[in-house]
Amino acid sequence: MLTNNIKCTVLLSITFAAGSSASSFDDERQDQSIPVAGTLITPIFNFKQRYDTNVLSAESDEINSWLTIFQPSVKLTKEFGEFGKNNFELDWIFTHGAYHASPNDSYNDHELTGKLNYEINLRHRLMFQAGYIDAHEERGSRFSIGIGDQLTEPDRYDEIFGGVQYTFGALTADMRLELELGFLDNNYRSVLEENANTNEIIDVNATRDRTTTKYGGTFYYKIGAATDLTLEAWNSTINYDYTAVASEELSSVESQVLFGAQWEATALTTGFAKIGYKEKDFKLSTRNSFYALEWQAEVLWEPKTYSKVAFKTGRTTEETNGEGFFFDDQFVGLADVIEGTLNSIEWKHEWQDRLSSKITYAVYKDIYKSSTGTVRIDHNTGISATLYYDMNYWLSFSLDYTFNERDSTREFLIYDRQLATLGVRIALF
Repeated sequence: MLTNNIKCTVLLSITFAAGSSASSFDDERQDQSIPVAGTLITPIFNFKQRYDTNVLSAESDEINSWLTIFQPSVKLTKEFGEFGKNNFELDWIFTHGAYHASPNDSYNDHELTGKLNYEINLRHRLMFQAGYIDAHEERGSRFSIGIGDQLTEPDRYDEIFGGVQYTFGALTADMRLELELGFLDNNYRSVLEENANTNEIIDVNATRDRTTTKYGGTFYYKIGAATDLTLEAWNSTINYDYTAVASEELSSVESQVLFGAQWEATALTTGFAKIGYKEKDFKLSTRNSFYALEWQAEVLWEPKTYSKVAFKTGRTTEETNGEGFFFDDQFVGLADVIEGTLNSIEWKHEWQDRLSSKITYAVYKDIYKSSTGTVRIDHNTGISATLYYDMNYWLSFSLDYTFNERDSTREFLIYDRQLATLGVRIALF
Protein backbone atom coordinates (compact mmCIF):
# COMPACT_ATOMS: atom_id res chain seq x y z
CA MET A 1 0.00 0.00 0.00
CA LEU A 2 1.51 3.31 -1.06
CA THR A 3 2.46 5.27 2.02
CA ASN A 4 0.77 8.66 2.18
CA ASN A 5 3.35 10.07 4.57
CA ILE A 6 6.86 8.69 5.00
CA LYS A 7 6.92 10.26 8.45
CA CYS A 8 4.16 7.80 9.39
CA THR A 9 6.13 5.03 7.69
CA VAL A 10 9.08 5.83 9.92
CA LEU A 11 6.99 5.41 13.04
CA LEU A 12 4.31 2.98 11.85
CA SER A 13 2.16 3.67 14.90
CA ILE A 14 -1.59 3.95 15.37
CA THR A 15 -2.61 6.84 17.60
CA PHE A 16 -5.82 7.17 19.57
CA ALA A 17 -7.95 10.16 18.63
CA ALA A 18 -11.60 11.07 18.36
CA GLY A 19 -11.69 14.69 17.32
CA SER A 20 -13.19 17.17 14.92
CA SER A 21 -12.26 17.55 11.27
CA ALA A 22 -12.76 20.52 9.03
CA SER A 23 -14.93 18.93 6.36
CA SER A 24 -17.02 15.85 5.88
CA PHE A 25 -14.91 14.13 3.23
CA ASP A 26 -11.69 16.14 2.93
CA ASP A 27 -10.01 13.47 0.82
CA GLU A 28 -12.85 13.68 -1.72
CA ARG A 29 -13.23 17.45 -1.80
CA GLN A 30 -12.17 19.22 -5.00
CA ASP A 31 -11.21 22.75 -3.98
CA GLN A 32 -10.81 25.50 -6.54
CA SER A 33 -7.22 26.58 -7.19
CA ILE A 34 -5.52 29.70 -8.50
CA PRO A 35 -3.26 29.10 -11.54
CA VAL A 36 0.05 30.96 -11.13
CA ALA A 37 3.06 30.49 -13.44
CA GLY A 38 2.21 26.88 -14.27
CA THR A 39 1.36 25.93 -10.68
CA LEU A 40 -1.91 25.70 -8.76
CA ILE A 41 -2.27 27.51 -5.42
CA THR A 42 -5.09 26.46 -3.09
CA PRO A 43 -5.62 28.70 -0.03
CA ILE A 44 -7.92 27.44 2.74
CA PHE A 45 -8.97 29.08 6.01
CA ASN A 46 -10.42 27.16 8.97
CA PHE A 47 -11.97 28.79 12.01
CA LYS A 48 -13.13 26.89 15.09
CA GLN A 49 -14.82 27.96 18.29
CA ARG A 50 -14.54 25.21 20.91
CA TYR A 51 -15.57 24.63 24.51
CA ASP A 52 -13.24 22.34 26.49
CA THR A 53 -14.40 20.92 29.85
CA ASN A 54 -10.94 19.67 30.93
CA VAL A 55 -8.04 21.55 29.34
CA LEU A 56 -5.36 19.64 31.29
CA SER A 57 -6.98 16.17 31.04
CA ALA A 58 -6.83 16.17 34.83
CA GLU A 59 -8.36 13.75 37.33
CA SER A 60 -9.61 16.66 39.50
CA ASP A 61 -9.62 20.49 39.56
CA GLU A 62 -10.54 20.61 35.87
CA ILE A 63 -10.06 23.82 33.91
CA ASN A 64 -12.97 24.75 31.63
CA SER A 65 -12.28 27.14 28.79
CA TRP A 66 -13.39 28.41 25.42
CA LEU A 67 -10.80 27.95 22.68
CA THR A 68 -10.62 29.94 19.44
CA ILE A 69 -8.62 28.38 16.61
CA PHE A 70 -7.48 30.15 13.43
CA GLN A 71 -5.90 27.91 10.80
CA PRO A 72 -4.88 29.33 7.41
CA SER A 73 -3.21 26.95 4.97
CA VAL A 74 -1.81 27.05 1.46
CA LYS A 75 -1.23 24.15 -0.93
CA LEU A 76 0.94 24.53 -4.02
CA THR A 77 0.81 21.79 -6.66
CA LYS A 78 2.38 21.32 -10.06
CA GLU A 79 2.17 18.55 -12.64
CA PHE A 80 4.83 18.03 -15.27
CA GLY A 81 5.97 15.41 -17.72
CA GLU A 82 3.91 13.43 -20.20
CA PHE A 83 0.21 13.37 -19.23
CA GLY A 84 1.09 14.82 -15.83
CA LYS A 85 2.74 11.61 -14.61
CA ASN A 86 5.04 13.59 -12.34
CA ASN A 87 3.76 15.98 -9.70
CA PHE A 88 4.95 18.14 -6.84
CA GLU A 89 3.05 19.32 -3.76
CA LEU A 90 4.01 21.80 -1.03
CA ASP A 91 1.78 22.40 2.01
CA TRP A 92 1.98 25.04 4.73
CA ILE A 93 -0.38 25.11 7.72
CA PHE A 94 -0.37 27.67 10.53
CA THR A 95 -2.52 27.11 13.62
CA HIS A 96 -3.18 29.66 16.34
CA GLY A 97 -5.12 28.45 19.37
CA ALA A 98 -6.23 30.95 22.04
CA TYR A 99 -7.64 29.67 25.36
CA HIS A 100 -9.86 32.33 26.92
CA ALA A 101 -9.78 31.07 30.55
CA SER A 102 -6.30 29.52 30.41
CA PRO A 103 -4.03 31.79 28.34
CA ASN A 104 -0.91 29.81 29.32
CA ASP A 105 -2.18 26.98 27.09
CA SER A 106 -2.45 29.13 23.96
CA TYR A 107 -0.19 28.11 21.10
CA ASN A 108 1.11 28.82 17.59
CA ASP A 109 1.99 25.79 15.45
CA HIS A 110 3.59 25.59 12.00
CA GLU A 111 3.78 22.69 9.56
CA LEU A 112 5.62 22.71 6.23
CA THR A 113 5.69 19.54 4.11
CA GLY A 114 6.59 18.67 0.55
CA LYS A 115 6.18 15.66 -1.74
CA LEU A 116 7.51 14.84 -5.20
CA ASN A 117 6.29 11.92 -7.32
CA TYR A 118 8.54 11.09 -10.25
CA GLU A 119 7.84 8.31 -12.74
CA ILE A 120 11.07 7.28 -14.46
CA ASN A 121 9.19 4.88 -16.71
CA LEU A 122 6.38 2.35 -16.46
CA ARG A 123 8.35 0.07 -14.12
CA HIS A 124 10.33 2.55 -12.05
CA ARG A 125 8.86 5.27 -9.80
CA LEU A 126 10.23 7.47 -7.04
CA MET A 127 8.53 9.44 -4.28
CA PHE A 128 10.36 11.95 -2.09
CA GLN A 129 8.88 13.47 1.04
CA ALA A 130 10.16 15.87 3.69
CA GLY A 131 8.81 18.24 6.27
CA TYR A 132 9.31 20.46 9.29
CA ILE A 133 6.85 20.72 12.17
CA ASP A 134 6.97 23.26 15.01
CA ALA A 135 4.17 22.22 17.35
CA HIS A 136 3.13 21.64 20.95
CA GLU A 137 1.90 18.95 23.31
CA GLU A 138 -1.04 19.91 25.49
CA ARG A 139 -0.43 20.07 29.21
CA GLY A 140 -1.60 16.76 30.64
CA SER A 141 -0.79 14.74 27.51
CA ARG A 142 2.08 12.38 26.62
CA PHE A 143 5.06 13.25 28.85
CA SER A 144 2.99 15.34 31.32
CA ILE A 145 0.06 12.92 31.50
CA GLY A 146 -1.64 13.32 34.89
CA ILE A 147 0.60 16.22 35.96
CA GLY A 148 -0.32 18.98 33.53
CA ASP A 149 -0.77 21.45 36.41
CA GLN A 150 2.97 21.18 37.16
CA LEU A 151 3.81 22.83 33.83
CA THR A 152 3.49 26.56 33.23
CA GLU A 153 2.89 26.16 29.49
CA PRO A 154 2.56 23.42 26.85
CA ASP A 155 5.68 21.51 25.82
CA ARG A 156 7.08 22.70 22.49
CA TYR A 157 8.89 20.46 20.04
CA ASP A 158 10.36 20.43 16.52
CA GLU A 159 10.22 17.53 14.08
CA ILE A 160 12.22 17.16 10.90
CA PHE A 161 11.43 14.17 8.72
CA GLY A 162 12.25 12.96 5.26
CA GLY A 163 12.25 9.86 3.16
CA VAL A 164 12.34 8.28 -0.24
CA GLN A 165 10.31 5.45 -1.75
CA TYR A 166 11.32 3.48 -4.84
CA THR A 167 8.79 1.27 -6.62
CA PHE A 168 9.82 -1.42 -9.11
CA GLY A 169 7.10 -2.91 -11.29
CA ALA A 170 4.07 -1.57 -13.10
CA LEU A 171 0.92 -1.00 -11.06
CA THR A 172 -0.86 -3.58 -13.21
CA ALA A 173 1.93 -6.18 -12.96
CA ASP A 174 1.51 -9.43 -11.05
CA MET A 175 4.45 -8.53 -8.82
CA ARG A 176 5.98 -5.28 -7.65
CA LEU A 177 8.35 -4.12 -4.94
CA GLU A 178 8.45 -0.93 -2.84
CA LEU A 179 11.62 0.03 -0.98
CA GLU A 180 11.62 2.86 1.57
CA LEU A 181 14.09 4.80 3.67
CA GLY A 182 12.91 7.34 6.25
CA PHE A 183 14.32 9.59 8.96
CA LEU A 184 12.64 11.42 11.85
CA ASP A 185 14.31 13.81 14.33
CA ASN A 186 12.35 14.81 17.47
CA ASN A 187 13.66 17.75 19.51
CA TYR A 188 11.86 19.21 22.53
CA ARG A 189 12.39 22.79 23.67
CA SER A 190 14.51 23.05 26.79
CA VAL A 191 12.76 23.32 30.16
CA LEU A 192 15.34 24.30 32.78
CA GLU A 193 14.89 23.42 36.46
CA GLU A 194 17.17 23.50 39.48
CA ASN A 195 18.05 20.20 41.14
CA ALA A 196 17.02 20.47 44.80
CA ASN A 197 19.96 18.35 45.97
CA THR A 198 22.86 19.64 43.83
CA ASN A 199 21.53 23.09 42.82
CA GLU A 200 22.48 22.12 39.27
CA ILE A 201 20.40 23.55 36.43
CA ILE A 202 19.12 20.69 34.26
CA ASP A 203 17.02 20.40 31.14
CA VAL A 204 14.14 18.09 32.09
CA ASN A 205 13.16 17.65 28.43
CA ALA A 206 16.61 16.57 27.19
CA THR A 207 15.88 12.87 27.75
CA ARG A 208 12.99 13.02 25.28
CA ASP A 209 15.01 14.00 22.19
CA ARG A 210 15.55 11.13 19.78
CA THR A 211 16.15 10.22 16.15
CA THR A 212 14.54 7.35 14.27
CA THR A 213 15.91 5.83 11.07
CA LYS A 214 13.83 3.22 9.29
CA TYR A 215 14.33 1.20 6.14
CA GLY A 216 12.57 -1.75 4.55
CA GLY A 217 10.12 -2.66 1.87
CA THR A 218 6.89 -4.28 0.76
CA PHE A 219 6.49 -7.02 -1.85
CA TYR A 220 3.12 -7.23 -3.66
CA TYR A 221 1.81 -10.33 -5.42
CA LYS A 222 -1.45 -10.01 -7.35
CA ILE A 223 -3.92 -12.87 -6.82
CA GLY A 224 -6.96 -11.21 -8.36
CA ALA A 225 -8.07 -8.23 -10.40
CA ALA A 226 -8.17 -6.04 -7.27
CA THR A 227 -6.41 -8.10 -4.59
CA ASP A 228 -2.72 -8.27 -3.64
CA LEU A 229 -0.89 -10.35 -1.09
CA THR A 230 1.78 -8.36 0.75
CA LEU A 231 4.97 -9.17 2.60
CA GLU A 232 6.74 -6.40 4.56
CA ALA A 233 10.09 -6.29 6.35
CA TRP A 234 11.34 -3.27 8.35
CA ASN A 235 14.29 -2.31 10.48
CA SER A 236 14.31 0.75 12.77
CA THR A 237 17.09 2.33 14.83
CA ILE A 238 15.91 4.58 17.67
CA ASN A 239 18.61 6.67 19.35
CA TYR A 240 17.96 8.94 22.34
CA ASP A 241 20.23 11.98 22.36
CA TYR A 242 20.73 12.12 26.13
CA THR A 243 20.20 9.84 29.12
CA ALA A 244 20.48 11.37 32.59
CA VAL A 245 20.96 7.99 34.31
CA ALA A 246 22.79 5.20 32.48
CA SER A 247 20.34 2.58 33.75
CA GLU A 248 17.46 4.40 32.01
CA GLU A 249 18.91 4.20 28.46
CA LEU A 250 16.05 3.45 26.01
CA SER A 251 17.86 3.42 22.63
CA SER A 252 16.98 0.31 20.64
CA VAL A 253 16.83 -1.49 17.30
CA GLU A 254 13.51 -2.89 16.03
CA SER A 255 12.94 -5.61 13.44
CA GLN A 256 9.48 -6.31 12.03
CA VAL A 257 7.90 -8.68 9.50
CA LEU A 258 4.27 -8.40 8.37
CA PHE A 259 2.22 -10.62 6.04
CA GLY A 260 -1.15 -9.53 4.69
CA ALA A 261 -3.43 -8.57 1.84
CA GLN A 262 -5.02 -5.48 0.35
CA TRP A 263 -8.03 -5.21 -1.91
CA GLU A 264 -10.23 -2.64 -3.64
CA ALA A 265 -13.94 -2.66 -4.38
CA THR A 266 -14.36 -6.37 -3.59
CA ALA A 267 -17.91 -7.16 -2.42
CA LEU A 268 -18.46 -3.46 -1.68
CA THR A 269 -15.34 -3.27 0.50
CA THR A 270 -11.87 -1.77 0.21
CA GLY A 271 -9.12 -2.29 2.74
CA PHE A 272 -6.06 -4.08 3.98
CA ALA A 273 -5.11 -6.51 6.73
CA LYS A 274 -1.68 -7.60 7.90
CA ILE A 275 -0.23 -9.46 10.85
CA GLY A 276 3.34 -9.99 11.92
CA TYR A 277 6.04 -10.08 14.51
CA LYS A 278 8.32 -7.45 16.06
CA GLU A 279 11.52 -7.78 18.02
CA LYS A 280 12.96 -4.82 19.96
CA ASP A 281 16.56 -5.11 21.17
CA PHE A 282 17.76 -2.46 23.61
CA LYS A 283 21.21 -0.90 23.61
CA LEU A 284 21.33 -1.37 27.38
CA SER A 285 22.31 -4.99 28.02
CA THR A 286 20.36 -5.18 31.29
CA ARG A 287 17.07 -4.60 29.46
CA ASN A 288 15.47 -7.72 28.08
CA SER A 289 14.55 -7.84 24.41
CA PHE A 290 10.86 -7.28 23.69
CA TYR A 291 8.88 -9.60 21.37
CA ALA A 292 5.34 -8.90 20.22
CA LEU A 293 2.61 -10.00 17.83
CA GLU A 294 1.40 -6.98 15.85
CA TRP A 295 -1.34 -6.37 13.33
CA GLN A 296 -3.00 -3.59 11.34
CA ALA A 297 -6.31 -3.78 9.49
CA GLU A 298 -8.77 -1.35 7.96
CA VAL A 299 -11.91 -2.23 6.05
CA LEU A 300 -14.11 0.34 4.32
CA TRP A 301 -17.61 -0.96 3.64
CA GLU A 302 -19.72 1.08 1.23
CA PRO A 303 -23.26 -0.35 1.11
CA LYS A 304 -24.45 2.82 -0.66
CA THR A 305 -22.59 5.49 -2.60
CA TYR A 306 -23.68 7.99 0.06
CA SER A 307 -22.91 5.86 3.13
CA LYS A 308 -19.56 4.41 4.31
CA VAL A 309 -18.52 2.41 7.37
CA ALA A 310 -14.83 2.03 8.29
CA PHE A 311 -13.53 -0.61 10.71
CA LYS A 312 -10.00 -0.31 12.10
CA THR A 313 -7.93 -2.46 14.42
CA GLY A 314 -4.27 -2.60 15.24
CA ARG A 315 -1.60 -3.42 17.77
CA THR A 316 1.70 -1.55 17.74
CA THR A 317 4.69 -0.95 19.99
CA GLU A 318 5.47 2.64 20.96
CA GLU A 319 8.07 4.59 22.92
CA THR A 320 7.32 5.23 26.60
CA ASN A 321 6.88 9.03 26.49
CA GLY A 322 8.52 9.55 29.87
CA GLU A 323 6.81 6.86 31.93
CA GLY A 324 8.85 6.32 35.09
CA PHE A 325 10.17 9.89 35.39
CA PHE A 326 7.24 10.87 37.60
CA PHE A 327 6.55 8.43 40.42
CA ASP A 328 3.64 7.92 42.79
CA ASP A 329 2.77 5.47 45.56
CA GLN A 330 1.81 2.84 42.98
CA PHE A 331 5.18 2.98 41.19
CA VAL A 332 6.45 -0.53 40.40
CA GLY A 333 9.25 0.11 37.92
CA LEU A 334 10.29 1.85 34.72
CA ALA A 335 8.52 0.93 31.49
CA ASP A 336 10.53 -0.14 28.44
CA VAL A 337 7.74 -0.01 25.83
CA ILE A 338 4.05 0.72 25.39
CA GLU A 339 1.98 -1.99 23.72
CA GLY A 340 -1.08 -0.28 22.25
CA THR A 341 -4.21 -1.91 20.85
CA LEU A 342 -6.80 0.08 18.90
CA ASN A 343 -10.31 -0.85 17.74
CA SER A 344 -12.61 1.67 16.10
CA ILE A 345 -15.64 2.05 13.90
CA GLU A 346 -16.60 5.13 11.88
CA TRP A 347 -19.78 5.82 9.93
CA LYS A 348 -20.00 8.58 7.32
CA HIS A 349 -23.35 9.36 5.71
CA GLU A 350 -24.49 11.97 3.18
CA TRP A 351 -28.09 12.83 4.04
CA GLN A 352 -28.41 15.37 1.24
CA ASP A 353 -26.09 16.92 -1.30
CA ARG A 354 -25.00 19.53 1.26
CA LEU A 355 -25.66 17.77 4.56
CA SER A 356 -23.53 14.93 5.91
CA SER A 357 -22.42 13.42 9.22
CA LYS A 358 -19.69 11.33 10.79
CA ILE A 359 -19.86 9.22 13.98
CA THR A 360 -16.75 7.58 15.47
CA TYR A 361 -16.30 5.17 18.36
CA ALA A 362 -12.80 4.06 19.37
CA VAL A 363 -11.22 2.15 22.24
CA TYR A 364 -7.48 2.08 22.83
CA LYS A 365 -5.58 0.06 25.44
CA ASP A 366 -2.05 1.00 26.50
CA ILE A 367 0.03 -1.57 28.39
CA TYR A 368 3.29 -0.18 29.79
CA LYS A 369 5.74 -3.08 29.98
CA SER A 370 9.16 -3.50 31.58
CA SER A 371 11.64 -6.34 31.87
CA THR A 372 10.00 -7.36 35.15
CA GLY A 373 6.37 -7.20 34.03
CA THR A 374 3.51 -4.75 33.49
CA VAL A 375 4.01 -1.29 34.96
CA ARG A 376 0.69 0.33 34.08
CA ILE A 377 -2.46 -0.21 32.00
CA ASP A 378 -4.62 2.55 30.51
CA HIS A 379 -8.03 2.06 28.88
CA ASN A 380 -9.03 4.96 26.61
CA THR A 381 -12.45 5.51 25.06
CA GLY A 382 -13.40 8.14 22.50
CA ILE A 383 -16.76 9.01 20.96
CA SER A 384 -17.37 11.81 18.48
CA ALA A 385 -20.29 12.95 16.35
CA THR A 386 -19.98 15.62 13.65
CA LEU A 387 -22.55 17.26 11.42
CA TYR A 388 -21.37 19.02 8.23
CA TYR A 389 -23.20 21.52 6.05
CA ASP A 390 -21.69 22.66 2.74
CA MET A 391 -23.36 25.96 1.90
CA ASN A 392 -21.52 26.12 -1.42
CA TYR A 393 -18.20 25.05 -2.92
CA TRP A 394 -16.20 27.62 -0.92
CA LEU A 395 -18.03 27.74 2.43
CA SER A 396 -18.88 24.88 4.80
CA PHE A 397 -19.79 24.51 8.47
CA SER A 398 -19.33 21.74 11.02
CA LEU A 399 -20.70 21.05 14.49
CA ASP A 400 -18.81 18.47 16.54
CA TYR A 401 -19.13 16.83 19.97
CA THR A 402 -16.32 14.65 21.37
CA PHE A 403 -16.11 12.67 24.59
CA ASN A 404 -12.80 11.17 25.75
CA GLU A 405 -12.28 9.05 28.85
CA ARG A 406 -9.26 7.29 30.35
CA ASP A 407 -9.30 4.60 33.03
CA SER A 408 -5.95 3.57 34.48
CA THR A 409 -4.32 1.37 37.10
CA ARG A 410 -2.88 4.64 38.41
CA GLU A 411 -5.78 6.55 39.90
CA PHE A 412 -4.36 10.06 39.32
CA LEU A 413 -4.40 9.40 35.55
CA ILE A 414 -8.18 8.76 35.37
CA TYR A 415 -10.09 11.55 33.62
CA ASP A 416 -12.88 12.44 31.22
CA ARG A 417 -13.06 15.33 28.79
CA GLN A 418 -15.74 16.81 26.55
CA LEU A 419 -15.25 19.07 23.55
CA ALA A 420 -17.92 20.95 21.62
CA THR A 421 -16.74 22.65 18.42
CA LEU A 422 -18.30 24.91 15.80
CA GLY A 423 -16.15 25.05 12.67
CA VAL A 424 -16.12 27.15 9.52
CA ARG A 425 -14.11 26.21 6.43
CA ILE A 426 -13.52 28.78 3.72
CA ALA A 427 -11.91 28.07 0.36
CA LEU A 428 -10.53 31.46 -0.57
CA PHE A 429 -10.96 30.97 -4.31
